[in-house]
Amino acid sequence: MKQKPIDPGVDHLGAMRAFVRVVETGSFSAVAKETHVSTSTVARKVSAIEEALGVPLLHRTTHSVTLTEAGRIYHERAITLIADLDDTLRVVAELNAQPSGPLKLTAPVAFGRRYLAPLVAPFLEQHPTIQLDVRLTDNHNDLVAGGFDLDIHEGENYLDNLIVHRLSRNDSILCASPAYLDRSGRPSVPEDLAKLNCLRYVHPEGDPRWHFVNDAGRQSVLPVGNLTTDHSELLLEATCAGLGVAEFEIWLVRDLLASGQLEAVLPRYQMQSKLTGDFIYLAYLTNRRSSAKLRVLKDFLADRLRNVGELSEKEIQKIRG
Repeated sequence: MKQKPIDPGVDHLGAMRAFVRVVETGSFSAVAKETHVSTSTVARKVSAIEEALGVPLLHRTTHSVTLTEAGRIYHERAITLIADLDDTLRVVAELNAQPSGPLKLTAPVAFGRRYLAPLVAPFLEQHPTIQLDVRLTDNHNDLVAGGFDLDIHEGENYLDNLIVHRLSRNDSILCASPAYLDRSGRPSVPEDLAKLNCLRYVHPEGDPRWHFVNDAGRQSVLPVGNLTTDHSELLLEATCAGLGVAEFEIWLVRDLLASGQLEAVLPRYQMQSKLTGDFIYLAYLTNRRSSAKLRVLKDFLADRLRNVGELSEKEIQKIRG
């Protein structure tokens, strides 16, 4: 198609929104139903963009809608433009009003259950006009595609093009029940772990090895045992039951170490994990930086979760004996 000047009579923003929803739903009729217009009206909106640009954006068949190369580029830009516009409208609307409206947060499952669940009611009591949507998953969520305002995230992966606030260090420690260590022995160096039943957390992007650092340098051990899982709380239950030794982030086991239900293994070694990383972050998109409702949630969480993933010097001394 030959490119034409953009017709000033075309609602290009409305057509852009229709196009994005067609791509997301894979259906003109689905978009027509949700916007209460005819399917032909939605199709005309998309066709108007294609005519203005002079290139096809979609491959249409009876049963599917797929993007052309030009459509892929346009779709990526359109998502950003729509998000920027919506954020601008939100910021202006919030200038003279209390923070209100929908706010979507994502976090890892175990972290959310232990630390976010007790904070939901206090936050909403302070800000009753906010509608909080909390999604817990151990798989990374794309903030743009998922429509998320804020992400609580372990490690340094997926932080490109985001604004980040460090909540805490994210220290890890090797643990076992005292009863298991009484039966199997307490290792003094990483090599001794070969004699123990090592329980492993697995993740598609994780390293199967355990990495230890002390004054002598860095050592790596490939743990071997009879349990492997992608669920940290299942792993914790098995460890507390005396099945073997496992690695956990401090935030998950702090209370169990303090109560004596779990005991630190090789406490004079520092553990390192590329998957969980060095820090716990709050992360959000640059176009959310001026959002009043995001700011109050970010400040609320930062205040209550400060240092959640690290041990104090007093705790370290107690663990090391």
